[in-house]
Amino acid sequence: MAVVFAPRMVSAAGDKVLDILRKAIMARGEVTYSAVATVARVEHEQQKSYTQLILRQKGGRERVKLQDADGQTVWLRVSDGKTLWEQNAAGNRVFRRDAPEPSQLRQHELYNLQVLSANFQVTLLGTEAVAGRKVYHIRIGHPGPPPMVIRDVWIDKGNYTELKTQRFGDDNRPVYTVAFQRVNFSPAFEPGTFEFEVPPDVQPRVIESPRFTGSLDAAARLAGFSALTPQQLPAGFSLFTDSVSVRDFKGVSVLWLQYTNGVRTFSVFQRKVDPGAPAPGSGRGRSSMAAPRQNRKADVRLASCR
Repeated sequence: MAVVFAPRMVSAAGDKVLDILRKAIMARGEVTYSAVATVARVEHEQQKSYTQLILRQKGGRERVKLQDADGQTVWLRVSDGKTLWEQNAAGNRVFRRDAPEPSQLRQHELYNLQVLSANFQVTLLGTEAVAGRKVYHIRIGHPGPPPMVIRDVWIDKGNYTELKTQRFGDDNRPVYTVAFQRVNFSPAFEPGTFEFEVPPDVQPRVIESPRFTGSLDAAARLAGFSALTPQQLPAGFSLFTDSVSVRDFKGVSVLWLQYTNGVRTFSVFQRKVDPGAPAPGSGRGRSSMAAPRQNRKADVRLASCR
């Protein structure tokens, strides 16, 4: 499927700002540090504050804990670079999955950046200081009308680690902010820092990895049916061309197609329907992008944008 991008909306800073963002993508999982960050987010029209404790080691190893104002753990994520664990606040729900392949993550994010630069205005606002470090301040937005601020990021000038991020709502007010208060790029970690111990009497839920991730054609061949692609897409959206996945769901091969405009994404899930079989029910949303019922070869399910 051909991918057509709109004219680029990068600011007068030119390719420099995109080069900074590319280097930030390439630095993820490759920089060792420990940090304490504040987190502020709007929940039900009220602002809640949290503290995030971050330990990361080159090779994708990490331990990230989110604590509320009383010091209680809200959420914990631990990875040794191969297995990723997540635990909820009560500690009675634990999820385990394979850690994503770093090269696939980078490819995914670099493509997303390409789409982002075509659809939105990316501006280098200047240099500032965060947690005692010199950083680039970059803004992602749209000139409008009306003018729209989507996200600000502050990226370390020395190693391209993201030290602050801020997302904005439709009224251009911040709805989510993570800001490093202290950071150490030469930490010493205790043995076992990146190991996870399952709480007693808790059965972890295993989230299976895709059987395959790659091009649409290769994924469709493996799934055993031709994929349907939407005849129309929301303005600015395009398929993650090399991130189409095949998943097994109750013994059935399911194609997972992801679309992005650089800021928001949605997913389409498809499975083969045998001739004469009743049409499957709708998924978590309805979409006019599905083929007409009489021509359907697959069940198209559209997940809500996130």
